[in-house]
Amino acid sequence: MTHKDRNIYEFGEFRLSPTENILEKAGDPIPLKPKAFAALVHLVENHGKLVEKGDLLDRVWNGAFVEEASVSKCIWEIRAALSDDTKGSRFIQTVPKRGYRFIADVTATSGTDEEDIVEPVGTIETGELSSADISPVESPESVLLGESDAAVESSDEKSVEIKAKGSRRLIYLAASLVLAVITAGLLYSFFRKPAQANAPGLVSLAVLPLKPAVVESRNQDFELALADSLIMKVSEAKTFTVKRLFAVRKFTDIDTDPVAAGRDLEVDYVLASTYQIFDGRIRVTSQLVNVNTGVSEQTFRSEADAGNIFAVQDTVANDIGNGLFAKFGDSPNPTNLKRATDNEKAYTLYNEALFILDKYTRDDTGKAIDLLDQAIDLDPDYSAAWALKAQAYCQLAHEGGGTPNDLFTKAGPYLEKALAIDGNNAVALTISGMINRDYNWHHEDAYRDLKKAIALDPNMTLARRILAGLYYQDGKFTEALEEGKKAVDLNPTGSWDKWFLADYLAATGSRNEAIEVLLHLAEIEPKFQPTYFSLWRHYFENGEKEKAFEYFIKNKQFWQAKPKEIEHFQKAYKANGWNGVFRAELDLMRSYDRPDQYSTRKVYIAELAAQVGDTGLAFQYLDEAARFRSLQFSNIKVDPLLEPIRSDPRFANLVNRNFQ
Repeated sequence: MTHKDRNIYEFGEFRLSPTENILEKAGDPIPLKPKAFAALVHLVENHGKLVEKGDLLDRVWNGAFVEEASVSKCIWEIRAALSDDTKGSRFIQTVPKRGYRFIADVTATSGTDEEDIVEPVGTIETGELSSADISPVESPESVLLGESDAAVESSDEKSVEIKAKGSRRLIYLAASLVLAVITAGLLYSFFRKPAQANAPGLVSLAVLPLKPAVVESRNQDFELALADSLIMKVSEAKTFTVKRLFAVRKFTDIDTDPVAAGRDLEVDYVLASTYQIFDGRIRVTSQLVNVNTGVSEQTFRSEADAGNIFAVQDTVANDIGNGLFAKFGDSPNPTNLKRATDNEKAYTLYNEALFILDKYTRDDTGKAIDLLDQAIDLDPDYSAAWALKAQAYCQLAHEGGGTPNDLFTKAGPYLEKALAIDGNNAVALTISGMINRDYNWHHEDAYRDLKKAIALDPNMTLARRILAGLYYQDGKFTEALEEGKKAVDLNPTGSWDKWFLADYLAATGSRNEAIEVLLHLAEIEPKFQPTYFSLWRHYFENGEKEKAFEYFIKNKQFWQAKPKEIEHFQKAYKANGWNGVFRAELDLMRSYDRPDQYSTRKVYIAELAAQVGDTGLAFQYLDEAARFRSLQFSNIKVDPLLEPIRSDPRFANLVNRNFQ
C-alpha cells in the first residue's frame, strides 16, 4: 500500500501512523498483524466511504489469489484491537454482501510528500468461519488462521503464497494424519466422565468444531474429533460448563460465525479454533470469544508431532484445556484422556462410523455398520463399537431401512455384547432403553435402563429424549415436559428435541405455545419436514381448522405431491370440511399400503379411519401395526387422533395385550 503523504490519523482514543506501522491507544502500542494493519489504514484513509471487499483484497494482498473470506479475518482482528463492540460498532460498519465502512470521525495530521511503502508480509490464507455477507460480526477464528501463520509473520524476510504443489502437500499430510487421527471423540459418553449441565452462576462454554488453515485439506471427522477431545478434557471443570459435541456438530461450515453460534447455543463463550498440518507437525490455535461482546479475550496454542493420534489428542487437550482451566480459575488437570481401546486403527474406524452415522441416511448408516464391523474385528473388546453398532441398527429401523422385527432383533446381540464388556456404558444403556420402549414395549425395563444411563451421564441428550418420550407414552405429561426441556437445554439447536417438546407442551395444556414452538422451528429450519406434519395436527386439535388445512397442504407440497392431488384435497375440504380431507387421505394411504405387509403408515391409516368413524378399519390397522412392531404404535395410548375409539373395549384390550 503506497502512501503519498505521511498522515497520522486520530480517531477516538487511537492514533494510527501508517509510515511507522504503529497503532496506539493513549500512547501504548496496540499489536496488529501486517495485513490487518494495512486493511485498517485503507479503511481509515477512506473513512465515511464504502470499501468493497474486492478492493481490500486488491490493496492488501496485492492481487495474490486468496479467499474473499480472508477479509473477514482482518476485520475481526481490527475489531479486536479497537475493542469494537459488534452490537453498536463505533468504528467499522459492515455492509452485508459488499464490504465495510469506517464510520468514526477521523482527524488527519499532514506530513511530507515523501513516499513510503507499507508492504504487508504474505501469509498462508484460507477461508474463515465467518463472512461479512452473513453477519456484521467478524469471526475470531479468522484470527486463528492468522495465528497459524505466526511463524511466517514473525519474520519479515519472506512472503509465502499457496501454490498448487504446496497445497497438495498439505492435503496429503492432512489426509495421512486423518487416517490415523479421526480422534477423540464423537464418543459421547462411552469412555469419559459426563460434561456438566449449564447451572446458574456458572460460565457456559461451547467448543466449536475446528477449522483448517488450508481449506482444501479439511476433514470434518478430524475437526469434530479434536473438538471433542477438548470437550472431554474440560468436562470436569467446576467453574464453567461446556456443551457436548452433539450440540455443536451443526457448526461445521467454514463460514460459521462463532458469535452467532454462541447465541444459538445460549452460552457465554465459544472456543473457535483452527489447525494447520505442515512437515509432520500439527499446530492448533484457539480463540476464546465472549459471545456478549464479540471480542476475543484470550488465545491458546498447541503444537505436536502429527504421527501418533493419541499423543496429538493428549497434547492439544492438555495445552488448551489447561489454559481454559486457568482462565476460569479452575485447577489444571494434567491427566490424559481415557479411551475404550488401545487400537489406533479401530479407534479411527469407530470415529469415522460415528461421524457418518450422524448424517442420518440409510446409505450412510449401512456404511457405518461396515466400518464398525472392521473396528470390532481389530478389537473384539471394544464396548463402544458394539454399542454403536446396536444403535446403528435401531437408527436404520427409524429411517425405514427394514422392518423393526428384523433390525431390532439384529441390534439385540450387539447390545448384549457391549454391556457384557462394560455394564456402565451409558450409550448402551440408552439404546437398551430405546429398544424396550420402541420395540419390546417393556416400559418398566425402559425406565430402569434410561434412569441408570442418566445417572451415569446426566447430560446425555439421547437418554433424556427417549425418557421424555417414554413418560409421554405413559401419560405422565408433566414429567415428559420436564425431561423434554432438559433435552432442549442440553442441545438448544436440535430440531428433533424442539419438535418433541411441542407434543409435551400440548399435552400439558399449552397447545398455543406448542404451535409457537413449531412455527419458530419452521422458520429457522424450513427443510425439517416433521414440523409441517405436526402443525396441521396441532392446529386441528386446537380447533383452528382453516390453519390446519393450510399446513396439511404445506406438508403435501413439501413431499412434492402432484398438483392434481393437491386440487383433490382442496375440493374435498371445500365440499365436506375435514371429514372430506380425512376420507380422501385415508383412500390415498390405503392405495399405497398392502394388507399383511409391513409399512410405516399402519398407525396413520388407523388414525384416519378413527376420524371418519370407521372403527373396524381402525382396529384392523392397529392390530397389523402391533403385529409388525410398528414404531408409531408406541404412542397409541395418548394419540389424540385415536380419541374417537379410545372408549371401545377393543382399545383397552389392545393396550393390555401389547404393553408391559
